[in-house]
Amino acid sequence: MRACAIALVLAFGAAASADDKVKEIDLKDLKVKFVEGGKADKPAEIKTADDLKKNAALKDAADEIAKKVDFSKEKLVLFWWGGSGGDKIAPDAKTAGTFALTRGLTRDFRMHVHLFAVPKDADVKVVPAGK
Repeated sequence: MRACAIALVLAFGAAASADDKVKEIDLKDLKVKFVEGGKADKPAEIKTADDLKKNAALKDAADEIAKKVDFSKEKLVLFWWGGSGGDKIAPDAKTAGTFALTRGLTRDFRMHVHLFAVPKDADVKVVPAGK
């Protein structure tokens, strides 16, 4: 029984530390503009507060977003694209900076905007989900 409890604590601790590497910034109540030219597999990296203020999509929400990120340790990764309503982008639980892209199968067209904070030294890449 005791070994089982220890195993659960260790497993939970490992999962929590993996989640701490990447966090999604909630954009729901912020003034974010959808700008043309975004692709799901080519995110923008924002490495400084000045870059954040210059970003066309995020400049009106820059002050609020800056409160949620520590640019000395993190950078932002901005995904924006138009595609199926079923499209999804998710951070890899094991490798900070790697994101899995799932293409939806529906024919509806939706705008997608997602912002993540990742460790400053993380290499950002997008891979098809399941690979």
